Amino acid sequence: MIILKRTVVFLTVITLITSCDYDDSTALNTIDTTSNNGQVTAFLTTPDQNSLVQELPDKFEFSTEVRSDLVITIDENDIRQEVEGFGAALTGSSAFLLNNNQEALNTLFAQDQLNLSYLRLTVGSSDFTKIGNYSYNETGGAPDPTLSLFSLEQDMIDDNPIIPVAQQILSIDSEIKFMSSPWSAPAWMKSNNSLENGFLLASNYSVYARYWEMYLEGYKNAGIEIDAITPQNEPLFATDDYPTMFMSAQMQATFIGQHLGPRLAANTTVSPKIISYDHNFFVGEDPDYPTTVLSNPLAAQYTNAVAYHAYGGQPSDIDAFRDVYPDAEIYFTEQSGIRTGNTTFGGELNFFLKNVFIGTLRRGAKAILLWNLALDENSGPTNGGCDICTGVIEVSSSGAIRKNPEFYILSHFSKFVQSGAVVINSTQVEGQLLNVAFKNPDGSKVLVLYNDSGLSGQDIRVDIEMNGQRFNYAVPNGSLTTFTWD
Repeated sequence: MIILKRTVVFLTVITLITSCDYDDSTALNTIDTTSNNGQVTAFLTTPDQNSLVQELPDKFEFSTEVRSDLVITIDENDIRQEVEGFGAALTGSSAFLLNNNQEALNTLFAQDQLNLSYLRLTVGSSDFTKIGNYSYNETGGAPDPTLSLFSLEQDMIDDNPIIPVAQQILSIDSEIKFMSSPWSAPAWMKSNNSLENGFLLASNYSVYARYWEMYLEGYKNAGIEIDAITPQNEPLFATDDYPTMFMSAQMQATFIGQHLGPRLAANTTVSPKIISYDHNFFVGEDPDYPTTVLSNPLAAQYTNAVAYHAYGGQPSDIDAFRDVYPDAEIYFTEQSGIRTGNTTFGGELNFFLKNVFIGTLRRGAKAILLWNLALDENSGPTNGGCDICTGVIEVSSSGAIRKNPEFYILSHFSKFVQSGAVVINSTQVEGQLLNVAFKNPDGSKVLVLYNDSGLSGQDIRVDIEMNGQRFNYAVPNGSLTTFTWD
């Protein structure tokens, strides 16, 4: 991950005065999301943390009464993309902290708690692992074209229990989805014979595709079926600080179109979706990367999907790509929270809602995945990367669990938007009330609304209208509200 750009963007939005110590004492441990008999139920989070995903005591009723000139109109028949889920990454560091920690696992995955439904796995080591650099085929530098030394053992040891923790999560929710992304190919396959920096040699494209296949088969044999993969995490970023690998757009198009795609298409036991790119909204070195991959006729046979991060650029950068490929599938696959002396709860709400959740869901995102599920009080364990990052939860050395801002933001979506829901059209009030609306498979509706006005101490009254009926709500400044109704 690249954190510097995230830090710069974040510092421009911390205009709300709240403490960087996140208090979850007012938050409900469980939330009842059952039928509301036609009434509208609201759940509120405020930047001062006096309300954290709390259900408001008053219910709202639809009527024909007009109470505000400001209106958000929802059209449940104007259907956009299907939503596959919300979640974060089960890194080696997160797995170490969550292993056999039933309280933490239930907090994240139980249906009556955060109810996450999609996880991203690291293929080999990343910048967040306790055991340092590794791949599944390290040979000391010697080529191993038959992959005779391939082993997933490193993902099963006590200090890096990715497979055991994924199995524990499946015991809570058997329907959870998994996506996998590598930070580097095995060192011997690369230009510099190192897990850090370098690029994949063209002569090893075929064997690397086989490596992927063995990984997918091994995980499936462990009871973990991978639903989607990205060929390379942040392919335009390479460093000597932790495992990374440069992969240009043309390299990726060739690898997908001539090697990875054909191999997986011929496999009758594993068939994950291939998602291209997996980097920032905008990278100056190649802003047209996704277009280059999908315009390759061979690659286009195997992928029609693009993944984005928010460490650079802004969600509107997706628009140019979608103008060319309106039917391409969009995924959001990484963003970390941060903790510095300047971090505020309200600032995190602002950044994540504008740049991650609402900003990408309104542009076709089918899933929203944040970075680490869990980190400790020292933003670790780390492997050469970010030292100010936060997980969705913090699991301290004493075993205490703390819910970070990402937890509450995710709650406003993951608690209420069911897997298989669709985004439906809703009018946006730019600079004031940002929102996104959903229709669940059971027919219930969800509206997530954020007051982005910056008007200190001032609520904004709005009518929320659907099918000629409306209800009125005073949106607190800087607040996040989720509405649900049948």
